[in-house]
Parts: sequence; structure tokens; C-alpha cells
Amino acid sequence: MSWRRELKPVNILLLAGIAFLLVAIIRIWWGGGDMPFQGPAAKGPEMPTAPILRDQQPLSAFKTVAAKSLFSKTRSEPTVGVAKVQDSLEGRQLLGTMVIGATKAAIIGGKPPGGRGAAEVEAVYVGEEWNGFKVLEISNDSVTFHGKDGQKTLKFPE
Repeated sequence: MSWRRELKPVNILLLAGIAFLLVAIIRIWWGGGDMPFQGPAAKGPEMPTAPILRDQQPLSAFKTVAAKSLFSKTRSEPTVGVAKVQDSLEGRQLLGTMVIGATKAAIIGGKPPGGRGAAEVEAVYVGEEWNGFKVLEISNDSVTFHGKDGQKTLKFPE
């Protein structure tokens, strides 16, 4: 019997381990028991619930939209207002500059003309007309305008 000579203790341990795993698999699959371990990751993250908006407002609030088609030719055209010309950079400050490809833009903020209301934030581009000024140049730390009084530069606040 040559097979007994080749049967080593390591092989016996491996066979016992395989038998143990086989019994464990059979108990889990066909045993009908619970899962052996369910950690906190088994539940998954909680998803916040958002309210459904249509329940917030009654349908009568949208009767104008339903009565007139948005694409109807009978709808009135938007009214064109006259732009207010400021001709002054007083109260304005440079908030930021950006370069996207060949396009340069500056973000300018400050109080609106008359000093009433909330602060305005606007983006201006090179070559654009803005509040009576033409934007000549936008650099990393300043914007140069041309107006009726000549060139003016707006820099970051100190």
C-alpha cells in the first residue's frame, strides 16, 4: 500500500480544513439561519428625504403657465430698460480675476448707484462696455477702464 507512505500530516490537516469549510458552506446556504455577521456597513448610508414640491403649492398657483404657451407668438416681448450709466468707479472694488483660455474676466462688486439696496457683483470682460466704461485690460491684480475722463484702474482692496 503505497498511498499510506505519501499521506503526510500536512495533507491530513488540509483535508480536515476542506471538510470544515464544506460543512460551514452547507450550513449557511441550506441551514436557513441568519448571516454570521452583519456590521454597520450592511445597512448602508441613510438617504435624506426631500419634500415633493408639487405638494407645497396648489395647482392654481400655476394657472398662468397653463393658460399661455411659453412659445406662443401672442406673448408680449420683454421690456427693454435703459441701462443706468454710472461713469464712476467710486464704491466699486475688484473681487477677482480669471482667465479661461483666451477669455479674461474680472469680478467687480460694490454698492449699486445711489448706495441703496444689496451689494452687486458683476463679471466684466475685455472689450466690453460696462457702466459707461470700456474694459481695456484685465491683469492678475487690476482692471483698466477707459471712460470720458480717461483711463482708470481698479485694483484689489488693500
